[in-house]
Amino acid sequence: MTDSDTLRMLEDAARGFAAFDAARVRTWRDNPPGFDRGKWREMAEQGWLGILVGEDDGGLGLDLDAATAVARVLGYNAMPEPYVASGILVTKLLASCPPSTGRDGLLAETIAGERIATVAHLDSNGELAFGTSGVIARKSGEGYTLTGEFRFVPTPDADVVIAPVVIDLAKAGEAANLCQAELLQIDLAGAGIEVEREGTADGGVLGWIRLNNAAVPADCVLATGDFWPQFEAALDAAVMGNGAELIGIMDRELELTLDFLKTRKQFGKSIGSFQVLQHRTVDLWMHRQIAEHAFTASLKVMMAPDVPVAARQQAASSAKARVGRTALDLGNDCIQLHGAIGFTDEYDLALYVNRAIAIAPFGGNAADHLKRYGDLKQRNQETA
Repeated sequence: MTDSDTLRMLEDAARGFAAFDAARVRTWRDNPPGFDRGKWREMAEQGWLGILVGEDDGGLGLDLDAATAVARVLGYNAMPEPYVASGILVTKLLASCPPSTGRDGLLAETIAGERIATVAHLDSNGELAFGTSGVIARKSGEGYTLTGEFRFVPTPDADVVIAPVVIDLAKAGEAANLCQAELLQIDLAGAGIEVEREGTADGGVLGWIRLNNAAVPADCVLATGDFWPQFEAALDAAVMGNGAELIGIMDRELELTLDFLKTRKQFGKSIGSFQVLQHRTVDLWMHRQIAEHAFTASLKVMMAPDVPVAARQQAASSAKARVGRTALDLGNDCIQLHGAIGFTDEYDLALYVNRAIAIAPFGGNAADHLKRYGDLKQRNQETA
């Protein structure tokens, strides 16, 4: 757990850096890559991309509460930069891989903001692709050729994609023997790689990556064998970062709504003085508080020393199930309380509501994690 003084300094630095700029946010909508690479390098200079990376690897060596504190501030200011997807998930995953020339170089470049990496692991239906229908790799000389596709890839304009693939070890004339898994780094500028961009509600994009005999050198291997536990741990950390960003968004949506209710007048009175609207805003505040308490409780579990894998997984899913649902519901209610102006793109509330819609499915939506939590709970009770 990060000490309180360090957390306070991180939050203060993030607030000073990420001041809300509606014009900048709107400028990058529908404008590849959807965020400012210069701003990304500035975030790297702050050390934020290395928060979860050990000092031996050039990071800050802090805990998950530090990363989520930054994510929350970025959410509050509707920053379009992919901090959770490329600054938490990628760096934590790389840090968990065994040291190698390829891993060390990519991790250093990622922490420094010199290259942007993203993670791909879902198939075209949004199902977990690892080990089933994702990308198949076959030996080709000193490297591999890759065939298949990944969809719903955050940061499709990244330089590198990190993806789990299945290695086909069958020899010519033999049946396929899909028994070896590897985690690869793939240069998205390589031949045989097509990236289709699919728009999101906030003007950003997700990627649909198709690989057609794409050649990848042998030194692209980041991990071999049973690396899935480390992959899931990194994904759970990113899910918590996503939850923190959603909480930041909710905070600002509530502020905008309360300000509107205080200034909008009807029948000679501010509409915030009407009891029925006061009751509705109190309900929204209560749901937001419950979501934050669920998130905080889960965060403590995940940062506990030697936390069991099952407990970590349940904690992450518990937080996302609550925060993900509350964020979408609260955004809808804030629009209703604003009336017609809540639907207009020119009003800043739209930036936050659409941002929440766009990022809420990251790492699995609320329904996915509610199911995962239930499955884990039942499984753990059966094996207890």
